[in-house]
Amino acid sequence: MQEYDFLLMYEHKVRELDNLCLLKYELDKRGYRTKILYINDYELVKARTTVYKTKVLVIGYCYTSSSIRDCASYRIRFDKVINLQWEQVTTNEQEKDSGSFRNLSGLAKEIVHISWGEKNRKRLIEKAGVAPRNVKVTGNITMDLLRPEFRGFYDSREDICRQYDLPSNKKICLFIAGFKYVEASVEEKRATIARFGEGRRHYLEVAEREQLTILQWFRQFLEENGDYIIVYRPHPGDASPRAEKLAREYENFRVISELSVKQWIAVSDLVYAWNSTAILEAFFAGKNPIYLCPYPIPEDQDHPLLMEMNKVEDYETFKRTVSGVLPDIGLTKAMVNPFYLVDEKRASYLKIADAFEEVYQDDGYALNGKQRREYRRLYSVKDRMIITFMRMTFLYQIYGWVLVHIPQPFIKRRRKWLESYQDREFRKWKKMNAIEAAADSEVDAVIQKIKGLAENWR
Repeated sequence: MQEYDFLLMYEHKVRELDNLCLLKYELDKRGYRTKILYINDYELVKARTTVYKTKVLVIGYCYTSSSIRDCASYRIRFDKVINLQWEQVTTNEQEKDSGSFRNLSGLAKEIVHISWGEKNRKRLIEKAGVAPRNVKVTGNITMDLLRPEFRGFYDSREDICRQYDLPSNKKICLFIAGFKYVEASVEEKRATIARFGEGRRHYLEVAEREQLTILQWFRQFLEENGDYIIVYRPHPGDASPRAEKLAREYENFRVISELSVKQWIAVSDLVYAWNSTAILEAFFAGKNPIYLCPYPIPEDQDHPLLMEMNKVEDYETFKRTVSGVLPDIGLTKAMVNPFYLVDEKRASYLKIADAFEEVYQDDGYALNGKQRREYRRLYSVKDRMIITFMRMTFLYQIYGWVLVHIPQPFIKRRRKWLESYQDREFRKWKKMNAIEAAADSEVDAVIQKIKGLAENWR
């Protein structure tokens, strides 16, 4: 069993890894034992007993008690939990509804939450019922690598063009697609509607119209212009068959999921988006982000901050923006500050590390006996018996021997079922790991790059 002070878990590598490497760099410098781990790490999910023990479990989302189980299961032992909360800008409906999925339930109310700004802190305390001491306002770490001290972290335009075979003499138009679940299966859509409420059904219908219209704009523009490359950036983890179809028809339209959105923002000439908070990352990067929105988003499903932005609603206006006629985006730092606390003097990752140290050193943040019992009850009695049995190494080895060597019909059926189940599940985990899992060498390379920039700045 491996032991750490902080176990930093992530869901989407392109969204979270660079930020976690920045945080790990600072925590390691302060003398803590840390590890970055993909939540569906293959060696973790196939393990039958405890793999890691950590003082503080750090996760990227937490809405219910089950959110913690999804990350840790029975394979990680932990004393305290911190939620980095990668998605903090809520819809108007979620802001108003105390019972909203995004406003937490169960153990999610009892752990520590990192908040980018006062707006989210207020929601967590007033709507979700989180204790004030459990909400730490730090600013948004996702903006830190855009700070002057880390200038040079992202690869150059020439390097990116060479890596993805993009003609360097053409302008790059980045489109950040916020069409999450629009092209998902019927079952996935039902699940997200059940989670977020009926308002999400209307939202998905509008989002699909938006996507189809915007893709048609791109098609028309590509027919008329050959001097531009449109890079379509899907939402992390989402398939985009409609955009992929367009990419097969036009060589200057590309669908690219790799690398962080900030890397693409850094090398793009123009940045477009639909209903994505990544547009704010472009704002802080000094770009002039353009919001493409042919149809009104239902007000209850819109974001309080994004709804203030000026939007491009027709093809002719879109075409003029490509030519350099850029609209006023309608945002100021004063408007953004309640959502993304901006501190030019001290970076957010330093404040987050401070908050982590506070939680680490104060045992008052540890889950108490009642909370631990609630966590264990997330598993049925049957599940707990199976977990206990799997942890009994000698008995489990005997069970494995019986499955292989005893020729009884019911044992053969059990072996066949188990082999089929493991083949199906392990194949799924391996596929996900090929996309999302970062090797220790990859993490070390990012941290060395961060270290070089930080130390040279000083």
